[in-house]
Amino acid sequence: FPFQLAFILLNLPSITNLHHLDRSHPQNAIADLLWFPTGGGKTEAYLGLTAYTLGLRRLQGNIAGRSGEYGVAVLMRYTLRLLTLQQFQRATTLICACESIRKTDESKWGKEPFRIGLWVGQRTTPNHTNQSEEFCKQERGQYQQSGSGSPHQLTNCPWCGTKINPGKHIKVESVTKGRGRTLIYCGDDLGRCLFTEKQSQGEGLPILVVDEEIYRRLPSLLIATVDKFAQMPWKGEIQMLFGQVDSYCQRHGFRSSDIEDIDSHRKTTNLPAAKTIPCKQLRPPDLIIQDELHLISGPLGTLVGLYETAVDELASWEVEGKKVRPKVVASTATIRQAQSQIYNLFLRDLQVFPPQCLDVEDNFFSRQRQPSEINPGRRYLGIC
Repeated sequence: FPFQLAFILLNLPSITNLHHLDRSHPQNAIADLLWFPTGGGKTEAYLGLTAYTLGLRRLQGNIAGRSGEYGVAVLMRYTLRLLTLQQFQRATTLICACESIRKTDESKWGKEPFRIGLWVGQRTTPNHTNQSEEFCKQERGQYQQSGSGSPHQLTNCPWCGTKINPGKHIKVESVTKGRGRTLIYCGDDLGRCLFTEKQSQGEGLPILVVDEEIYRRLPSLLIATVDKFAQMPWKGEIQMLFGQVDSYCQRHGFRSSDIEDIDSHRKTTNLPAAKTIPCKQLRPPDLIIQDELHLISGPLGTLVGLYETAVDELASWEVEGKKVRPKVVASTATIRQAQSQIYNLFLRDLQVFPPQCLDVEDNFFSRQRQPSEINPGRRYLGIC
C-alpha cells in the first residue's frame, strides 16, 4: 500500500544517520506513531523498516569499534503473549527471506545468520536448553509432562508451509555435550526447502525460542513482551541483548560476566575443540518497535515507562564523541492523548503518520466511505 511505502521512506534518514536529530536529540527526539485502522497493514510497514535496519547494519560493518554483524538489531515488543506469538509467525517469514538473500552472498551480508528470537515467559517458551530437551522426550513418549514452555511455536514452516512435527523435526543439542542449541527444521522429507535438515544441517530455521540460547546467540530481531524487561535488575544476562559482551565461546556463543562457562572445550565426536576468545562490545539495537501502544496505560504504562528509561540508556552508545540513541516506532489503531502517552513512556516528542489533514474522513492514504452496494462495510459480531 502507498502508506506503507511512505512510512518506510519517511523513516530511512533517521535509521541511516546515527546522529539524526529525530533519533538522537537528548530532549526532542521523535517517536513515530503509525496510526492506521485494524487490518490496514501496519505490521508490514514496520517489518519493512526492520528488514532495512538488518541489511544496513551488515553493510555498515564496524562503527566505533562495534560490530554490526552480530548482536540484536531490532527490539519488537508487544503487550500480550497471544499477540506476540501471532506476530512471531509473520516476522519469521521476513527473517527467512533475509536469510535466503544472505546465503547467496556471504561476502556482502556476513557469515552470521539472520535469526529471530522469541523472548517471552517460561510458561510459553523454555528458559533453558534442558527444558527444551525434556519437551522433545515427552513428544517421543519417554517422559511425564512438565510445566515448562514448548519450543514448538510454529506448526508449519514459515518459508514453504510444510507441517513441522515436534517429535521428528525439533532436535536439541545439550550445553554439556553439544552447542546448547534447539534446532527446528522444516518438515519437508524430500529436502526441497532451504531450511530442511538436508540443506541447513546444524542450523535449520533461523529461530531461537530458548532464553538461554537467545543470550548466547543474540538474534538480529528479538520479539518480546513488555513485561519481560522487568527482569533486568536481577537477570544479568539481559545486558547481552544490548551488546554488553566481553568474550566469545567458539562452541556456545557470546559470554558476559553473568554467563557460567569454562574457557575451553575438548574435541567431541561431532565437534572440534573450542576456546573462549576476548571480544569487544557489540552494537546495541538500532530500532525499537512498540506495537499496540494504546494497551500500555494505567499501572502497566507506569511500569513500562520506568523500565523504558533503562532500555533507552542501554541501547545508547557513543560515536565520534556524540551519543547515539535508538530509533523508536510505535503503532496503534485506536488511541487517545497520544502526545502525553509517548512522552511519559519514551521521553520523546510525537509524530503521527499519516498526519491529520483538513478532513477527518480523508488523510490521502485512506478515505472513509459510507457503506453501499459498491463499498460494503464490516459487521462485527461479539459472542459471549
